[in-house]
Amino acid sequence: MRIPFLPIFAVVGALGCSSSTDAASKTSNAGSSGTGGATSDGASTAGGATGDGSTGAHLPLVLVSDVDLPGGATRFDYQDIDRELGHLVVSHMNDGSVLFINLRDGSVLKEIKNIPVARGVVVADDVGLVFVTSSPSSLVLIDNKSMTEKTRVTTGSGPDGVGWDPTDKVVGVSDQGDGAISLIPNSGSGTRQQVKLGTETGNVVFDATRGWFWITVVAATPPDQLVAVDPLNGQVKATIDMPTQGCSGAHGLRIHPDGQSAFVTCELSALLARIDLDGAKVLGTSPTGTIPDVINIDPGLGWLYVAAESADLTVFDINQPGAALIGHDHPGDASHSVAIDSTTHRVFFPLVAGSNGTPVLRIMKPSGI
Repeated sequence: MRIPFLPIFAVVGALGCSSSTDAASKTSNAGSSGTGGATSDGASTAGGATGDGSTGAHLPLVLVSDVDLPGGATRFDYQDIDRELGHLVVSHMNDGSVLFINLRDGSVLKEIKNIPVARGVVVADDVGLVFVTSSPSSLVLIDNKSMTEKTRVTTGSGPDGVGWDPTDKVVGVSDQGDGAISLIPNSGSGTRQQVKLGTETGNVVFDATRGWFWITVVAATPPDQLVAVDPLNGQVKATIDMPTQGCSGAHGLRIHPDGQSAFVTCELSALLARIDLDGAKVLGTSPTGTIPDVINIDPGLGWLYVAAESADLTVFDINQPGAALIGHDHPGDASHSVAIDSTTHRVFFPLVAGSNGTPVLRIMKPSGI
């Protein structure tokens, strides 16, 4: 989510989510508000379409467990999974900490504190590191095995999303406040190169097919853009315009597993756009919850999850053309961040407050699995 670039104490205060009791955590069918609910096009989500007919997976999501998390009842942000070590890494943004969590049962393995406004997270298990962005202008390097901080390096202003290029060992940081991308070689220890792109940037993802970073960019004048940047020399390789009438506040980003298209969420217009990366054209759009934030893909099911600040979860079938809606759900209040274990198809939502008013990790899965 875009945030104003204030002093750290002001940012934390402005984005802190109030404590609330979440009744969904009391029942085994948490998230079942999607059952029988009407979608934006009038279709029912009950027994909805599946991304993989062989699994029988469908909405609503069902509760696996709620696991208590440390820290205050404040905003969480991005997550990533270390599949080799079986860790879920979660940024507890307004608590100034990063959590390492056992992917199997949700238990907390380590809490690393004193990381102000922890936001973007990416695991680089090939070099044994986790990269976390931190305001006002830092990238924190964490050893993924010992789960201890190694060092911090400088980024641009208000760093948000972060991506990892395992081929060239370059970290790509979205300098949201500068509207730029920082390229940091040598696994985050080299000399930083900043490339100015617009007035604001959002998420950044490495495209292994083309060897580029893609990053969402808010331009000074419409349209917003999806921009490709060479990780080695900073050259802009491609610029794709978002729909002028539909996309305002380009932010979230994921690349289809086949590498042919990308999914971009537009915060201010509550929209998902699917973009053809080779043809530079829009393949389809669909409404989402209000202020869509973190998005993620389960490649096995072919499901795209779009989590929003409104706590409305929208799920799409990426195996179908365009932006094919599966349905909607409501995992819990403040469920704007989503991570997926593609092996078990479990879905993770760090919530500001569970039934006891304290933070929980809500673990869910599709019905029928």
